[in-house]
Amino acid sequence: MTANAPALPLALTLGETAGIGPEITIKAWAAREREQLPVFFVIGPPDLYVAQAQAMGIDISVREIAHPAEAFDAFATALPVLPIALGPAWCPERSMPRRAA
Repeated sequence: MTANAPALPLALTLGETAGIGPEITIKAWAAREREQLPVFFVIGPPDLYVAQAQAMGIDISVREIAHPAEAFDAFATALPVLPIALGPAWCPERSMPRRAA
């Protein structure tokens, strides 16, 4: 880390599980090198990001982290996710937006 680098990475929140937040996060992580994005992590259920990426046809790795600082090590090879539980009513199939055929 350089003197100008942040002490901790950027934190992204999940937003609405059926909204576009997870899709935007996945697209941003996939473009991290091309866009020279700073290190970030997302707070949410890892399974949601895996399911959303698969639905989008984007091959990504997701790595659970226990502390935001762990995102620095994970970011180059996996989307860092600080897991949270959404409760028993949440499931990836119902949370992802339906696409018109």
